[in-house]
Amino acid sequence: MIQETEQEITHAWQGSPVAQVPPGELILVTDFDGTLAEIVPDPSAARARPEALEALRELVPLLADVIVLSSRPPAQLETLVPVHGVRLIGDSGLALPRHAQKEALDRFNADTSRLLERIPGAWLEVKPASTAVHFRNTNLSGQEMLALLQPLLDSSRLEAALGRKVVEVHARKAGKGPALAALLPSEDPGGVVCFGDDENDRSLFEYVSSLEIPHMAVGVWSPEAPQDLFDRCDLVVASPDAATAVLREIVEWAKQAS
Repeated sequence: MIQETEQEITHAWQGSPVAQVPPGELILVTDFDGTLAEIVPDPSAARARPEALEALRELVPLLADVIVLSSRPPAQLETLVPVHGVRLIGDSGLALPRHAQKEALDRFNADTSRLLERIPGAWLEVKPASTAVHFRNTNLSGQEMLALLQPLLDSSRLEAALGRKVVEVHARKAGKGPALAALLPSEDPGGVVCFGDDENDRSLFEYVSSLEIPHMAVGVWSPEAPQDLFDRCDLVVASPDAATAVLREIVEWAKQAS
């Protein structure tokens, strides 16, 4: 059930086990697009909600760590989230590919570039460890785009995930969940809260929901998201605006509890 009102959001947070963790032991991890910022036709035009950035700024000295974990390249995140103290992890936290994986990704990029020449509005975004095929400005459905890419994927050792008018391509068994799983043991937090809105957040939701420590996975709903994406979430809100309301709730809680 989507929680929309401030009262519902307050009730959900206050009733969560993670709200019993001392703020200084809590790690907060959030996506960028569709969570801190609205999804827009041109990704270069996306901007975080000012209220969301202000909430992150206030949380930095109050929590153990504040992390933005996004599929955006790291350099873009530095511009999009200009908040001192926030840890920025781009490219979904993917490790740089090994030689064979890099060669496979380069071949995929070259073949896909030729394919997209005949699809107006589609374009390729090449990142250090992955590739995004954007098709928001085309008439293709996600399944149609995947069908076009599948022959290229079948000849590689790569994995594709269909997101909100984008196909993310990277090495197998990689993504935000494994990235956070590699990071968390050294942090040794008392609790974790995460935010996400798209298919590439699924592994993040699955990992956080499996933790034995107190946790909360917050899904940001959209009509473009798969119906089962938020099955492992503890709270689902209707929009980035409502996600910001959750951040504000955490700010007020952390101030009172500190």
